[in-house]
Amino acid sequence: MVFEALLKSKDVERSPWEMLFYGILVTTVSLWVAYFIFPSAASVVFLFLITIAAFPVMYNVLKDEEDEDEQLAGVSKGFFERHNKVIWVYSYLFLGIIVGASFWYSALPESYTNIMFSQQISTIASIQGVTGHTAYGSSFFPILFNNLKVTFIAFVMSFFFGTGALFIISWNASVIAVFLSRTALELSHAGGSLIMGHFAAFFSIALHGIPEVVAYFIAGIAGGILSIGIIRGTHDAAITKDAFLLFGASVAVLVFAAAIEAFVTPVL
Repeated sequence: MVFEALLKSKDVERSPWEMLFYGILVTTVSLWVAYFIFPSAASVVFLFLITIAAFPVMYNVLKDEEDEDEQLAGVSKGFFERHNKVIWVYSYLFLGIIVGASFWYSALPESYTNIMFSQQISTIASIQGVTGHTAYGSSFFPILFNNLKVTFIAFVMSFFFGTGALFIISWNASVIAVFLSRTALELSHAGGSLIMGHFAAFFSIALHGIPEVVAYFIAGIAGGILSIGIIRGTHDAAITKDAFLLFGASVAVLVFAAAIEAFVTPVL
């Protein structure tokens, strides 16, 4: 596979920022391939293509992470310190997908974007419809429940499919990209700058959005390292402990993020 040959796990472990450009390239190719081959389902198919392209690199990164866990067994080192490398790799890939999808949504006419991002547009409309009719603070539990569901799915998919959380991460990145671009385009039509509109839209969701995304990353990493450990027949208690500590940490972060979204974001 060409994408697999472009980037090796050791390269991104040394320079995680390379995943940013990889994410942009993969998103661009996946969008157009999905549009021309599966136009009626392009908004979902391109996410599967991104997942397929990113799988080899991310699987090897998680495998290397599990190897380090074995080597560091008994060493006094915080689990976030041990896993921060893979979190950065996920983060840059996530950002690359957002940048790639945002660019094409902003650059293409609606006749294209309405097909390429149909599911993302529908999701944003449904979210805005719900949050726009709730009283202050009353959305806390619905938000928390929804985010916990996504986190659990990310953990389970990573556990059963190794890096299955890539699809969930790609989906969330694509929804955020469409939200940012739609908001930026609305502001530009009102006389504002398209670039500044993207920044304004980003800061409107950053306070709660960043913790949510990090929680999804952590849950995906937890399921991934636990899965790889079991597949390889590793029964190291430190690996299992780290996996469940990471998952517990992701839940704690989501509670914090939901509180911000329900009680802080509405008044800003």
